[in-house]
Amino acid sequence: MRSHIFWAVGGAAALALMVWFVWSSGFAAGEAAEMARNEAQRKLKQHELFQLADRLSDREAELERYRSAQFELSQEMEDAARADPDNARPGIGAAGLRRLERRWRTAH
Repeated sequence: MRSHIFWAVGGAAALALMVWFVWSSGFAAGEAAEMARNEAQRKLKQHELFQLADRLSDREAELERYRSAQFELSQEMEDAARADPDNARPGIGAAGLRRLERRWRTAH
């Protein structure tokens, strides 16, 4: 009888050891696969973020070119206004401004 208990306990221990070994091997393989999948996703997201950063830099440079051109144009217009020989002439009166504002409101 003692020998049957010894073999039963030994068999249960061996079975438990095999189950633990299979589970730990599967766990390690699953963990490695998940780590590889996460690394691939990280690289993809990083690539997308770098592309977005490049696009943002391009847009910022384009905006700076527009601002520079706008500044140059405003300088040219101010210089032209200062150089105008008829600069002392009065501008549009209040009634004229109201008419222009009405036209602009109806045009938009």
